[in-house]
Amino acid sequence: MPTPSSLQERGRARLRAEMRDLALDAARTTTVARGWGAVRMGAVAAEIGTSRQSLHAEFGTKDDLGQALVARETGLLLAGIAARMDEHPGDLPAAVEAGARFGLEAVAVDPLLQAALAGGQARGATNHDTALLPLLTSRSAPLLGDGVELVAAWVHRHAPGLDPQVAPVLVESLVRLVVSHAVAPTSTPADAARALADLTRVVLGSAPRPD
Repeated sequence: MPTPSSLQERGRARLRAEMRDLALDAARTTTVARGWGAVRMGAVAAEIGTSRQSLHAEFGTKDDLGQALVARETGLLLAGIAARMDEHPGDLPAAVEAGARFGLEAVAVDPLLQAALAGGQARGATNHDTALLPLLTSRSAPLLGDGVELVAAWVHRHAPGLDPQVAPVLVESLVRLVVSHAVAPTSTPADAARALADLTRVVLGSAPRPD
């Protein structure tokens, strides 16, 4: 049976989660409209009805807020990629094509990720703060690190026969190529995804087939 103290703790946790979501929503709206450089901790705090001190206590610095914002956005993106890949159990090339196509198409229409890929610069804005792009692609590495983990988990579940020396290199290479296409697209998402699937087939041709 819940105790009064446990109920209070649950209430505090719920309020804290709500405050985080409101702060991230406010930061997202500003970033999409005016660029990451326009985001100010004090303005975010005022918009959601809390103090700047409380906001700093929850997130840390503005950089930490940016990491949380990008992590939330990419978490949703990766969940969608995982769902598309799971539609093709045992067929790594097809899973790669489905996941990559979904991811690249989603990034292309996601206003926050587009603002990040444009260097934190929303279209028509004049602020040239580029701090959000490294948060997306390197420093917190939500796309690279979590993407590699996602694809590696798929391989572990659905392609256990893949050469253990080949698998890690293939997985990381595929994820890096998807991120590269997202940052600097040179073809349509469908064509890029098809090329990645073809590359996977070439690699698998010289490696043991999945059981």
